[in-house]
Amino acid sequence: MAEFLWISSTNIKGQATIPGPIRNLLHIRPGVDKVGFRLRKGRVEVVPVTLKERPLRFSKKEWFKIEKLRTRGRGKVFRSAEQAAKYLKSL
Repeated sequence: MAEFLWISSTNIKGQATIPGPIRNLLHIRPGVDKVGFRLRKGRVEVVPVTLKERPLRFSKKEWFKIEKLRTRGRGKVFRSAEQAAKYLKSL
């Protein structure tokens, strides 16, 4: 494979656009896929990353509490599944 150098500018937030040929080569879909950056021997590697979410499992008792809160319009927003589980245990 021939070597090419694609150049991309960074914006004020330090963000750079991954050039289209690189996205195509790595099968990265803009707005959908994640990428990782790895530093090796003074070089940065861009690698596609697949995140696998662990499904949440609730006991019947916990699910009853969730449904009770939902039907009463007292829903809450959590930053993580761990926060949600901790909240359920406190009820």
